[in-house]
Amino acid sequence: MEKLCFLIAVLVLSVNCFALYSTTDEDSLLAFKTRITSNPYGILADNWSTTTSNCNWIGVSCSRNRQRVVALNFSGFDFTGTIAPHLGNLTFLASLDISFNNFTGIIPPELSNLRRLEEINMGFNSFIGEVPSWFGILPELQQICLNNNSFTGSIPPSLCSNSKLQTLQMRNNFINGKIPQEIANLSALEILGLRFNQLTGSIPFGILNMSYLKVLDLSINSLSGSLPENTCDSIPKLTGLHLSKNLL
Repeated sequence: MEKLCFLIAVLVLSVNCFALYSTTDEDSLLAFKTRITSNPYGILADNWSTTTSNCNWIGVSCSRNRQRVVALNFSGFDFTGTIAPHLGNLTFLASLDISFNNFTGIIPPELSNLRRLEEINMGFNSFIGEVPSWFGILPELQQICLNNNSFTGSIPPSLCSNSKLQTLQMRNNFINGKIPQEIANLSALEILGLRFNQLTGSIPFGILNMSYLKVLDLSINSLSGSLPENTCDSIPKLTGLHLSKNLL
């Protein structure tokens, strides 16, 4: 009898926890919805209903077993608004794509709670502020795309502590200062795109020893100095080297 009571208690606890997590995910998505000031295709109004599971909402993907939100893809939805900090409560989120919209404001620091995040694409919006330094503490992060926004400030050295990062794209912003020497610590990096910013100083020689690097685009900045004659000797996988319109 005691064993049966224990099993029933565990089952009840599991059901309650599942309901709590599901409610947390739904509440976070509804908070995101409240920050959308323009939804021209009517997606949120017509599809995001509390009478259906949030896993069935357009743009939302959930894990099969736990029914937790693992991916959000709102690319090209033409949303206007700001990003709700409540998205930081989606602790199972692995992919976030809100590219090609009209989002403004800063990236909320609460998103630093997304420790399972592998991909983040916020390109082609109107985000402002500095590039978040907390990107460097997300242990699973592999892809960062911040192209075509209005980010300012320098590249935070703490961003360069992620051993799994494969893509770092921050083209067409207003990022200034020097490229941090620590960027050479991104040992898995394959694509580095910093085109059309306001970067100054020399190109860190450590970049030229990144054995997995395939594309290096530093064009249209104010980089100066020179490159060694053996520039390409230690980057055997390099297929694209773009350095035009600098002060080299």
